[in-house]
Amino acid sequence: MNIENLPVDEVGTWKGEQLVNAAIIMNAATELKLPVKAQVIGVMTAMGESSLINLNHDDDATNPDGSIADGGGLFQQQVSQGWGTWEEVTDPATASRTFLTRLAEVAGWESMEPSIAAHKVQGNDDPYHYEKFYEDAVDVAAALAEVNIDPGNGAEAAQCANPIGNNGNFPPGKNPPGQWGGFENGRIDESLLAPIPWAPNYTLRGDAVANLIAMNNAFRAEFGYDLPINDGYRDYAGQVEAKAIYGDEAAEPGTSNHGWALAIDVGDRSHYRLRFSHPIYLWLKANAPRYGWVHPDWAEPGGPGPDEAWHWEFWGIEETIPA
Repeated sequence: MNIENLPVDEVGTWKGEQLVNAAIIMNAATELKLPVKAQVIGVMTAMGESSLINLNHDDDATNPDGSIADGGGLFQQQVSQGWGTWEEVTDPATASRTFLTRLAEVAGWESMEPSIAAHKVQGNDDPYHYEKFYEDAVDVAAALAEVNIDPGNGAEAAQCANPIGNNGNFPPGKNPPGQWGGFENGRIDESLLAPIPWAPNYTLRGDAVANLIAMNNAFRAEFGYDLPINDGYRDYAGQVEAKAIYGDEAAEPGTSNHGWALAIDVGDRSHYRLRFSHPIYLWLKANAPRYGWVHPDWAEPGGPGPDEAWHWEFWGIEETIPA
């Protein structure tokens, strides 16, 4: 593996061999036709297990049941627990495919918190062990996006998907939600969308996620918890379903701003619909615009309606706020 193939020398504290191994994990997910969330979970898990270093020795740790661990490689996969031979668990490409294959076999993994999904595969004593690595994993995966890395073993090089979206297709400055990237409403290539880190079953366009993260950091500092998200990107089928459930409250399929991956629905802490008097709504009205998020006029009391305190849209700002 030639480090010169990478587009960046470092991402935060991650560099060199660590970035090469992250790219191998991402390519393995692409080979297995898994979504971007699997790439990020794989990178996050290897960060938590080995700091993205291919450890070619037993870690001398103890398993939760008291037995001696005999793991190695990126994921500390243990030979005695059937993860493969020592050569297999310490080969980054093979170990990545093995981890991701088992992840895909976990029922409902796509809607789980990333650390919980990783725990279902790894069986870590602390199911939230990987949580602290999630944002770093998103950053590393984003920096390595669209890089061709030869995964070895004669396999054809695979292209890393972009977990924060296709920045080249984002219209500059402030714009109301609308068409971008040449896609129709509700028919956006989901590999170009980014998961919301604290609500990863919901996705948005990359710049919307970056600014939402920045806004959430400010929100969490004041409220002590993450902004409750009830909806994000809604594909065409999801818009049809929403119309059937909510009737006149939902947009006609193919016209919803959720279909541009530029709208969210926000709930209260229990994820019930917001009211206009709720402290979260009042905080968003005062603070959201500086992060590019606005409450549209039609959703305001007295507007064309329907009145929706919970519906917020990303209109953008002149310069994207770093996440």
